[in-house]
Amino acid sequence: MSVDRILISASPGEIRIAELDDGNLVGLTIDRDVQQSLVGDIVAGRVEAVIHNLQAAFIDIGEERSGYLGLADARPHDAGSDDAIGNYVNEGDKVLVQITRDPQDDKGAKVTMKLVLTGRDLVFTPGRPGVSLSRRIVDAGERDRLSAAMEAFGQSAGGFILRTAAQEAETEDVTSEASRLESRWAGLQGAYQDAHAPVCLERELEPACRLLRDQGGVDLAAVMVDSPDVFNRIKAFTEVEMPDISDLVNIYRGTAPLFQSEGVEELIEDVLDPWVALPSGGNIRISETDALVAVDVNSGGATGGNREHLITDVNCQAAAVIAREMKVRNLSGLMVIDFITMRREENQEKVLNALRRAVAEDPQRPFVGGFTRFGLVELTRRRKGLSLSEILCAGPSVPEKSPLTAALEALRGALHASASEPGSGYSLDVGKAVGDAFAEEAADALAAAREQLGGRLDVDTNAALAPNAYAVRPLGAADG
Repeated sequence: MSVDRILISASPGEIRIAELDDGNLVGLTIDRDVQQSLVGDIVAGRVEAVIHNLQAAFIDIGEERSGYLGLADARPHDAGSDDAIGNYVNEGDKVLVQITRDPQDDKGAKVTMKLVLTGRDLVFTPGRPGVSLSRRIVDAGERDRLSAAMEAFGQSAGGFILRTAAQEAETEDVTSEASRLESRWAGLQGAYQDAHAPVCLERELEPACRLLRDQGGVDLAAVMVDSPDVFNRIKAFTEVEMPDISDLVNIYRGTAPLFQSEGVEELIEDVLDPWVALPSGGNIRISETDALVAVDVNSGGATGGNREHLITDVNCQAAAVIAREMKVRNLSGLMVIDFITMRREENQEKVLNALRRAVAEDPQRPFVGGFTRFGLVELTRRRKGLSLSEILCAGPSVPEKSPLTAALEALRGALHASASEPGSGYSLDVGKAVGDAFAEEAADALAAAREQLGGRLDVDTNAALAPNAYAVRPLGAADG
């Protein structure tokens, strides 16, 4: 899925990153100060307990809950399968691990001892020698060129995987990145030897830089950033790691908020809507629950032609839309899709192939099963962070925006009002739930907004407002 524009908007408490393709929202990342992901962090941990009947260990990684290390993630790449967790870790051991899944509910983070260091064109795999290429690099000549470029690294302490982006890179850029990744690994090993566990040795890139690393391909035409601090960090990163796109990164100087001027705010509202229209006149309904995601496909007002042919076309349209919505909403785990019933087996296969093609470029590697005996299609997608509804709403079963989301929106509103009509200050009239958020999880964001406004920002809880409601008004304006 190509991306031609990336918009990065920073405000107190969060950074929002929108990926656009021809004006369509194809990706949305929301990084909040109180919900920051640990995925990708490399930690010197300490084994707290080895649970032999689970074939797992719990690792102190310096967080509130211990990390979970399963046997498959403790086993070296060259080991056989006739083993046990006790072959690799013992209670009290210091271990080098990488976080692969964030803590969720009452579960701690998931960790692995099979570390990877990711670059733009390459992935370095310590302890797993050899060079392999992405299957998406299909041109034989290009595969030969890249393989030859990496011959000098055949005796490395680890191996390399050439990512799809490598086929767009100059040979010198690929080999330079390989050297940087080796040096980075050497530095981590030295830091690990001196570390007193538990301690984080390396943080994953901030989301904006990570997204550029993963999406900064030939289709990218512009990156707009509305924060000077974030702009400077991204510019410094791209000048070293991605000099070919550094000139595409620009500071936004418009008067209206970036997301508002580009129509992204409306697109975000659409993403939270469970109903999604199809070009044919049909629609899909996405129901996200704690256990799974259910998608129902409806023909709606679709008309014309042979019924079986029409239904197959609507289902194929739905397959493409489901793949897009799955990525934008960051849906993961088990998904069940109820396509409109088709009588012919060849049409079912056509829809399955359309779905598989639509998800083929998804980095979270969805797996599409066939139709079940009840006519449903099962699909799984790897979890990477919270879904959009889990971030913006009170939970998947509660579609209203959460008090924290409303509080951060209110701060953006006050800052925009101050920029467009400077005055003596502003007051936020808020419902009880939003007021509670300002007193707790949004307290630091409120302090940052007050600093930007010179302290001229009041918060007044109004019992007459709905719990998640807010209003922005100039200080001194009449109540009502």
